[in-house]
Amino acid sequence: MKDEGQSIHDFDYELICEYFSSIERQGPGSPEVTKKALSFIDNLTSESQIVDIGCGTGGQTMALAEHTSGHITGIDLFPTFIDLLNNNARKLNVQNRVRGIVGSMEELLFQREELDLIWSEGAIYNIGFERGINEWHKFIKQGGYLAVSKHPGLQKSDQLK
Repeated sequence: MKDEGQSIHDFDYELICEYFSSIERQGPGSPEVTKKALSFIDNLTSESQIVDIGCGTGGQTMALAEHTSGHITGIDLFPTFIDLLNNNARKLNVQNRVRGIVGSMEELLFQREELDLIWSEGAIYNIGFERGINEWHKFIKQGGYLAVSKHPGLQKSDQLK
């Protein structure tokens, strides 16, 4: 039996990718929920820099692309997911402003105050809600936004205090 304290890094990547790559979203939410949450954010332009952390195959990333005109970078640990995201961006003809890259939410390569919006639907729990907010806020420009949601299966003790 595995320890409860294991992280996503302790699992078999290939098994995870095989299972989750066939579904549009790898976490909770829907295009309607993404659009609703996005409706609370203003001042985004075609010059806005947006990052979707823990993007999976890009279900919510494509919804962001549909409802914003900024440049979007999707970041996920799994190359298979990023390949699917980039293929979907080409199919939707948004590859000029949406790109997926393989990376870790624990080691983001952005500059201080570079981003207008950090988006993370149901993924921040991988490093902890409080830790994610504390580490990611430095990348947001003055007047920018951090939009995250917790995974519905997390306990109250996992939430930001």
